[in-house]
Amino acid sequence: MYADDLSIIVKGQSREDAIPTANMVLEKLHAWSQENGLAINPSKCEAAWFTLSTHTESNYDREGKWPLVVAGCEIPVMTMGASRTTKLLGMDLDLRRTLNVAASKQCAATSQRISQLRCIAHKEAGPSPHELRTFVIGYGASKLRYGSELIWAVAADSAKNEMQKTYATLARTVSGVPSTVDPESALLEANMPPLHVLCLRARLSIFENTRACQMDWMRRPPPEPPPRAGFRISPLSRDELYAFVDAYTKVYGITQSSPREERFFRSSIPPSFAASAHRVTIGVELPIDHSITDEEELIQEKRRVSGEALGLHSHLS
Repeated sequence: MYADDLSIIVKGQSREDAIPTANMVLEKLHAWSQENGLAINPSKCEAAWFTLSTHTESNYDREGKWPLVVAGCEIPVMTMGASRTTKLLGMDLDLRRTLNVAASKQCAATSQRISQLRCIAHKEAGPSPHELRTFVIGYGASKLRYGSELIWAVAADSAKNEMQKTYATLARTVSGVPSTVDPESALLEANMPPLHVLCLRARLSIFENTRACQMDWMRRPPPEPPPRAGFRISPLSRDELYAFVDAYTKVYGITQSSPREERFFRSSIPPSFAASAHRVTIGVELPIDHSITDEEELIQEKRRVSGEALGLHSHLS
């Protein structure tokens, strides 16, 4: 059995704090792998020291006081200014933790595939639009979206815009529209969802996988539902999902005041959470003022009462 690109993240204010913790984790991983008949190849292991500010003191361990060791071999730790960069899933990691370098390289690699796709995108001699769309998504968009769930959370707006421009070029190739057409129209013509929707969907899958690991569903699947008509699987309530996601966003410092995440918290009841209405009792059971006889005023009263009831179940309340 092979496991590729296993990633471990250790937080610490200095190398003195982080390296001992990382060595302890690697020692447990090495012991577990030996118990399960697996082996770690130290020659393919590498580490990177991320810093958040350009004023951070250099953490290069010149005296070798804090070596990172796995299976008895020392792992090189890349720091700012190193001649070779650390890669994850084939992407170069920016040690300022912005991942702009990875986004730029993905766009460059996708541009090469766009040039190849244009050779077969001729309207008269080429394949049908549906076949071309399927091929572009599989050959072009997959290259751009590779590891998007890792990049999108911390990439700068400039890197996101660059990726969206490249994605729009793919949409123009599918639909056959000229390069002057705006990205929204090209995506609509090509019947392709926006890139940020695909990336956010990939980010949510991380939480789903983590939830499955917490419940040990990877080794022991969830119990089968009882066989009865009209049964709908609902293993996770909305409150549990919000609490679970909020805990992870708090750990990783993503709040409503974060510049890159603020746009997702502008409304207390966003359209994507309108399904909360199933909790609200609609009809005469709501505290409506029945003395109102005017039809328009009655509609306004119902809207007001429904809005107040929905606000109690908002994901921000």
